[in-house]
Amino acid sequence: MNLQFGAHPAFFGLIGFNVTAVLVAVAVLLVALFQRSRRRETRLFELAFLLFLVSFTFMTLHGRLLQYMLPFHLPEQPLIDNNLTLNYFAANVLTYAAFPLLAILIINRHFSAEKLGLKVNNGKKTAAYTVLGIMFASSIFAVSDHFVHQQWVNGYTSEGLVTWVLLVTIASAFLQTIFYAGVLFNRYLEKENVLLLGLIGVFAFQSFVAPNSLPWQATSMLIFSSELFVTWKTRSVYGAASIAIAVGLIELTLQIL
Repeated sequence: MNLQFGAHPAFFGLIGFNVTAVLVAVAVLLVALFQRSRRRETRLFELAFLLFLVSFTFMTLHGRLLQYMLPFHLPEQPLIDNNLTLNYFAANVLTYAAFPLLAILIINRHFSAEKLGLKVNNGKKTAAYTVLGIMFASSIFAVSDHFVHQQWVNGYTSEGLVTWVLLVTIASAFLQTIFYAGVLFNRYLEKENVLLLGLIGVFAFQSFVAPNSLPWQATSMLIFSSELFVTWKTRSVYGAASIAIAVGLIELTLQIL
C-alpha cells in the first residue's frame, strides 16, 4: 500500500520546486492568516516563507543548476557516483544553511546559536534524552526494515562509501536537522504552540522524503517526531542530529551487508 505523501518535484526550465513542500507552506500560511484574523501574534508567516524558500531552492540546485558543475546520471547510483554525493551535499549546504540563515538575517537582522539549538544548556539531560531517542528511533527503524526491507543500494566502492557516510549520512543529516529541528521548530517554541510546531515540522520534513509505502511513511514520521521531542526537551539540536545520524548509519549498514 502506498501513501503518496512525499517529495514531488516539478521543473520549469532551470527552476524546480517541490510541490508537496509548497502545499505544506500554503497550509502554514493559512494557519497564520487565521491566527492573524483572531488578532493573535504569530511568527508562522516567517515560517511559511522559509518553507517556500527551501521548496524551490533544493530542487533548483540539486536537479538543475548544480548539474552543470556536478552532473549525475539517472537512475541514480548512490555510493558509486561521487558526483551524486557531492551534488546532494552542496544542495543541502545552500538549501538548509546558507539561504535560510541569510533570509533570517534579512528578516530579523539577527539570530543566536541558542535559538537555533546550537547551544547545550544541560549536558547530562541532553545526553540522556539523546540515548533514549536513539534507542527508540533505532528500534522503530529495525522493526520496519525487518518486515518491509527496501533495497536501494546495488553496489558501492570504498571511496563512494566513505564519501557518502561523511557528506550524506553525517554532514547532510546534521544540516537538515539544524533546519527542521532548529530553524523551523526550536526558534518558535516561545511564540507558538509546541504541538502545532511539531506537526508542521513532521509534515515539512516528510515533504522532502521520497514517496514510500505506508509502513515506511509512518516509520519516518515517528523517527522524526522523536527528534523533535528530544529537541523540545533539551532545547538543542544535537540530540536530534545524533538520532538522524545513528538511524542513517544503521540503514546504510543493513543496505550493504
